Amino acid sequence: MENERHTEIDLRVLIGQLWRGRLTIVLVTALCVLLGGLLYFVAPKTYESVATFFPLRQSLYAEYIDLASATALPSAVDGEIERGDLIKTAFPYTRNDLLSEFTTYLQNPAHLLQGVQESGIVSSEGAEAERNAAALSFVRRIAFTAPTEKDPGFKMRVRANNPEALDRFVSWTVSQAGVDLAEGIKSSVVRRIEAGNKQRNDAIAQLRVEIASRKARADIARKDEMAVLTEQARIARSLGIKEPVALQSLSAQGQSGAGASAQVFSGDQPTYFQGSAALEERIALLKDRKDGDPFIFDLRDLERQVYVLENDTRAERLSQRLDQSPLKDPATAPMVEYSAIGASPVKVFPKLSLFGAGSLLIGLILGSGLVLLRAGAAKRH
Repeated sequence: MENERHTEIDLRVLIGQLWRGRLTIVLVTALCVLLGGLLYFVAPKTYESVATFFPLRQSLYAEYIDLASATALPSAVDGEIERGDLIKTAFPYTRNDLLSEFTTYLQNPAHLLQGVQESGIVSSEGAEAERNAAALSFVRRIAFTAPTEKDPGFKMRVRANNPEALDRFVSWTVSQAGVDLAEGIKSSVVRRIEAGNKQRNDAIAQLRVEIASRKARADIARKDEMAVLTEQARIARSLGIKEPVALQSLSAQGQSGAGASAQVFSGDQPTYFQGSAALEERIALLKDRKDGDPFIFDLRDLERQVYVLENDTRAERLSQRLDQSPLKDPATAPMVEYSAIGASPVKVFPKLSLFGAGSLLIGLILGSGLVLLRAGAAKRH
């Protein structure tokens, strides 16, 4: 009970001392608030820009559907290319793929350093080594945040002391990353078109070589057959066999009809048995043959393949689709959705509310402490 009474008396004394020194407390507090205001205005200001990126909306991505469904590969050789081959699809990018490719371009240190130079966000004063070090330090402070389930956007957070330069830096890096990505994709589509044309031309050349080879083999076979028949015709003339050997002639030499039939029709009888007249007729036909194509196996099918390849217009149609797509002008081709909310520089330091409340609190603490110290010193004397 006595302790509570002493505590109550001490509090009353303390409050009384503070009340009597209220003018000092007010003056010290006002001085601290004044100093806090001065610090607020002279302290280096920091601005922050937060750019957020999302996959393209389906309505914008639809402008690339024609490219995504097209191929530069000729139909005649389509089956020879595996499904994952680069030539198979001219535009193998989904909406998420475009966002991933864009962020890769955006985070490239060389790209960011170029943005520093273009925007002038780092002071150009001092030696070159100092400027390079400042630029590297600035780039290392840039924060990138990958998408999550709660926040599906990819974020780039940048801080600087100059709001105009910060705005230029963010605008340049974002727009140039999109342009670089669009130009890269356009170049890849053009390469696929060129690869498809090369694939087609190579297939045509290969087919033409095969056709020429088969024609040459057929001509050699014709000449070989003429040489064999010429020799057999000479034998037939030397034996006096002008007409094909008949069954009766064989029977007249003492062979039975059944045996003669077996010899003539079994397929193993000498060719000169056909008679010199028939052989010479066959030789004449072979010699006068102007076109051996009908006698070449699968020649018409090979020629059909050549015709299909020569008249394949997939590459030309794909070039037209490329010119009709947003990639015709990479500077305006949409790659990602860009949220402008938060991208404009916002001052994050110093905060007026923070400086005001802090200086007020510090002033009250210092003023009260000064009053109590003076009261204690007076009591000791």
